[in-house]
Amino acid sequence: MNTVPQVIRGVSHPLVADMYLKRDSSDQRTFEDVLVIQTINREDGMAETEFNSFDTYLIDLLTDLEDLKAMAEQQIGHIDRVDIRAH
Repeated sequence: MNTVPQVIRGVSHPLVADMYLKRDSSDQRTFEDVLVIQTINREDGMAETEFNSFDTYLIDLLTDLEDLKAMAEQQIGHIDRVDIRAH
């Protein structure tokens, strides 16, 4: 079993700093393939006024989530769940 997260390359979004696939086992018998999306933070170059209205930008990310998931699935196959880690 591969427990090292697989980095997703070639899928970009202005609010996404990093995307990777990990395997999660909430119980010992089943595994889920989880797409983890890490959002950008203030240090990633977002202007302060944009960062202060981050919730508005997070709505844009959620709107584009299905497209991001579909592009990632083209590279790695089926995804059971998407986790978003906001900074």
